[in-house]
Amino acid sequence: MVNSERVLVIGVGRIGAVTAVGLAHLLHDVTGVDTNVQRVEELQAGRLREAEPGLRAALKGALRLRSLRFERAVSPGGYGVTFLCVDTPPLPGGEPDLRQLFAAAEFAARVTARDGVVVTRSTVPPGTGDRLEGALRAAGRHDLAVVHMPEFLREGRAWEDFREPDRVVVGANDAAAGERVARMFSEIPAPVFRTDRVTAELAKYAANALLATTVSFANEMADLANCLGADTDTLFEVLKADRRVGKEAYLGPGLGFGGHCLPKDTAALEYAAATRGVELHQLRATIRVNRERVARAAAWLAEATGGLEGREVALLGLAFKPGTDDLRASPAMALAAELARRGAAVRGFDPLVPGVEGVVCPGTVEATLEGADALVVAHRAEWAREVTPERARGLMRGLVVYDAPGALNHAAWVEAGFLTNRCPLVGVRAGDGVGR
Repeated sequence: MVNSERVLVIGVGRIGAVTAVGLAHLLHDVTGVDTNVQRVEELQAGRLREAEPGLRAALKGALRLRSLRFERAVSPGGYGVTFLCVDTPPLPGGEPDLRQLFAAAEFAARVTARDGVVVTRSTVPPGTGDRLEGALRAAGRHDLAVVHMPEFLREGRAWEDFREPDRVVVGANDAAAGERVARMFSEIPAPVFRTDRVTAELAKYAANALLATTVSFANEMADLANCLGADTDTLFEVLKADRRVGKEAYLGPGLGFGGHCLPKDTAALEYAAATRGVELHQLRATIRVNRERVARAAAWLAEATGGLEGREVALLGLAFKPGTDDLRASPAMALAAELARRGAAVRGFDPLVPGVEGVVCPGTVEATLEGADALVVAHRAEWAREVTPERARGLMRGLVVYDAPGALNHAAWVEAGFLTNRCPLVGVRAGDGVGR
């Protein structure tokens, strides 16, 4: 049975909202607080901006049971455990910007009850917990323990991942504080890893770096397979059949990794290593391969169409991955910007993204394809795979298809007269024409 705690969640963005709702469903008394007044009012009214299956219903259920509330301000002293769920965005050099985190810690020092626990849920560089502990002591709060509990929530499946995660990691230098936090999640059916704080902080970065590495590895293997005439779909199924990799491995071609986590966390890990004199050669190569993906796609399209100036390109998939509406660091949006820079007009469709600046979004797949010189498929989603070559040929002006994730039956498209990227054109290299 969970020992109920009175909990404060500081920062109720994507991660904070899931954390607050999840803790309320674990029978804790939860208050979420944020400086974004509109966000607080929306959540308190049961409204959710993000496309997260199951979360809206869970939010409304917790609000009805009065186990969850969202406020713009709270009184001090009533919260035994305070979670810090604020953003840690990257600075230009890759270093995470921790100003919001330390501002949240300063607030936590004022409102957390005596002998309470401050839990960092935000992704932070190794060693940040020590700095936070020092900041709390400087604020006169020697009684507060700092615990790091990284989140491993996938966008589009965040509520599922909170309820049934692969693992729960609790990093604490104070064993009693770590056990107190672990008990809060005792009803979660997952193995619990109790470790020191710096190991828990590194675990999140290492996990995301590993995922990013598999994405870049898969893209390089897809390029080689295409050049050799090998079947990429079968290749990746063979690799995923290896029990050391697994059927849900990030193995498959695409425009590269994006979103909020992998780009910033790989950059932050590289920065953290560099400041300690450690060279992460493989991670640096992973980042470089990822940066090249959009350039390669644009170069292939330019050669296949005879130049992009004045061309119309239909782009299916806008968010950084299917099943979410998140455009942050979206490779598809980066490609749209590069195509526009080369003189193309881009029309886009994504069922979860009604509109976006810089891309015309007609609202249907048919209207997006109408009159297009080239088609780019950015998502391996069912709705994208339902586009047939016959359907496309009746709508498009050109016969060029760049299928980034390998979602289509290329043999059928080639038979219908389309030129696809399954066999790259001679002379296309990453960076061709970019920045000239």
